[in-house]
Amino acid sequence: YYGEKVAFYFAWLQHCSFHLLYLSFVGAIVFICQLSSGNWDHPLRPFFSIFVMIWSFVVMVTWRRRSNFLAYQWGTLDYQEEEIARPEFKGTEYRVCPITNTYVMYYPPWKRWLKMCVSIPLTVGFTIVTLLGILILYGNRDVMLAQYFATGHSYHISVSMDVIGQTAPILAVELNKEHLRDPDFWIIIIGFPTALGLILPLLNFCLRKVSLWLNELENHRTEAEYRTHFIIKVFAFRFVCYFAALYYYSFIGVGTTDPQATEHGIVRVASTLFTYITIA
Repeated sequence: YYGEKVAFYFAWLQHCSFHLLYLSFVGAIVFICQLSSGNWDHPLRPFFSIFVMIWSFVVMVTWRRRSNFLAYQWGTLDYQEEEIARPEFKGTEYRVCPITNTYVMYYPPWKRWLKMCVSIPLTVGFTIVTLLGILILYGNRDVMLAQYFATGHSYHISVSMDVIGQTAPILAVELNKEHLRDPDFWIIIIGFPTALGLILPLLNFCLRKVSLWLNELENHRTEAEYRTHFIIKVFAFRFVCYFAALYYYSFIGVGTTDPQATEHGIVRVASTLFTYITIA
């Protein structure tokens, strides 16, 4: 028995996995329509997006009902846990608590905010540098793919920040049968996200260690405060890592209403997503 938090975590996984069956069924139908029509920018995509929004709303509403049912069944409904100070918490003095009328350790908030003035820039800076590196990698991948077919199937690797946001390299390679059947096309398309996907766990491990050290430095009193500030530090980095491709090809790399450019963006985002959930 690992407690209510672990039980609710696995209950959420069960709930989410069950509802993903409906989403995967509808998504498979849209994917089949895309393949049969040969058009990645299929007219069903906007309707599928609306369905995803409705699906996410239904999942959250049904989970609220499911979690209340489990809380009532497990006897934890309206249960409030009284938190005590963490063993690692270090106070500067003892003060009388107005609620319990007992002496408790006290740590001035201004000292914690002073330390957070160090931890926040470090976390934001680490995330921005990682985002910049990811954008450089995607931009240079598109340039390398364009040069590969323009120079007679020869690899030319270059690293430059100027390629970020350029649409011309993306449109330079047509999505025809000749290119899609070329193994080197997929090596370049999938190779870069694979390398990135293998590096991201290492960066995530480093940020996790840094975040834990910063949390200890901030000296949070309760476990809930400690956990909340740790999640805030890690969430932004993980969001940038795993959603950078989607936002880059939606608003920066493609950023146009050209159907051909949209199809290029869909292929690159789909290949990156496939790489993240399989190889990397």
